Amino acid sequence: MGWVSVTMAAGTPHPSLRGAVLRYAGFAERTPGPVTFRELPCTYVPVIIDLDAGWSVAHRQHATPLRLGSFVAGITDGPVLVSHFGSARCLQVDLTPLGARRLTGLPMSELANRTVPIDDVFGRFGRDLVQSVGDAPDWPARFALLDETLRARLAEAPDVDAGVAWSFGRIMASSGATVIGELADELGWSHRRLIARYRDTIGLPPKLVARIARFERLTARLTTPAVDWAATATACGYFDQAHLAREVRELAGVTPKELRAATVNSVQDDGARSA
Repeated sequence: MGWVSVTMAAGTPHPSLRGAVLRYAGFAERTPGPVTFRELPCTYVPVIIDLDAGWSVAHRQHATPLRLGSFVAGITDGPVLVSHFGSARCLQVDLTPLGARRLTGLPMSELANRTVPIDDVFGRFGRDLVQSVGDAPDWPARFALLDETLRARLAEAPDVDAGVAWSFGRIMASSGATVIGELADELGWSHRRLIARYRDTIGLPPKLVARIARFERLTARLTTPAVDWAATATACGYFDQAHLAREVRELAGVTPKELRAATVNSVQDDGARSA
């Protein structure tokens, strides 16, 4: 395979950013050739501040991969292939959908199933942020800069829809097991209104968001030495093992065994890279 050099750094956002910003991560890698990552559906919005040569991003609905530098990736309902060309250095900021709605000021439906250049989302704020992060001397300084910048922007941002915030919290707390119709009834909203509010604030309809939350619960359980698929299906809220397999195929584009192999390898790689 040849030489591979990888460094990773983790940052914890300031407590005042809780509910909007989940985590910071620094990443640098040099390899003999191109590297591709299969990014799975998730319930957060990654912002990549690129400090190197950029990325190739391929959504399954697009025939031609995108060439991007810094970018924002909306919530997706399928896998996205992200590649670098042998050299990568970036800072990743994972936002909650609620935080992304506030920070961008955009309906999240405009970002759903899309990866968009940071300039197109944040304008001058995005360009200045990329420049400032690139000028910072190390990862701790970059994380501190993000704290300061994002706190200032959130202080001027309007709150999101309270009904969506409450119901999204219920979905996440239950790992997707909450009955969506019951949420609509408790809010006193029609299903049409609930879906419209979710498309604006989250990006995807609530039932699909719940499926992705359940899928996240599944992937979190796949790092054990052995997997009892029938028991895992029940524990994660699937009707049976066949239901789990269909959902994995639709959301990840691979079989459950392939998903587990990739998940285990990813965790092992992260452990080695963080050492």
